[in-house]
Amino acid sequence: MAAERAQILATFECSGLSAAAFTRQHGLNYTTFSGWRRRQAKSPASPAFVQVEVAAPNALTELVVELGVPARMHIKGAHQIELAARLLRELNPAAAC
Repeated sequence: MAAERAQILATFECSGLSAAAFTRQHGLNYTTFSGWRRRQAKSPASPAFVQVEVAAPNALTELVVELGVPARMHIKGAHQIELAARLLRELNPAAAC
């Protein structure tokens, strides 16, 4: 149920609708939905453990991830771009609108 709520909240964030319009459109109780949003806002955002596949090492490839504010990623090698994009989407699913 928590994963379903997170998906619903992510869909809401991308929808551009007001909370009232979104809950009417999706048949949700407005008060319940508002409670989900409040709990989400109070909980600290922490990245989940994400499984990724890494290509065979290449002497010319470098990928550096710095977690902090702001988060930074250094990529050397075109084949790492998709991996980096997938990692960022997994760490911040609500921003994948």
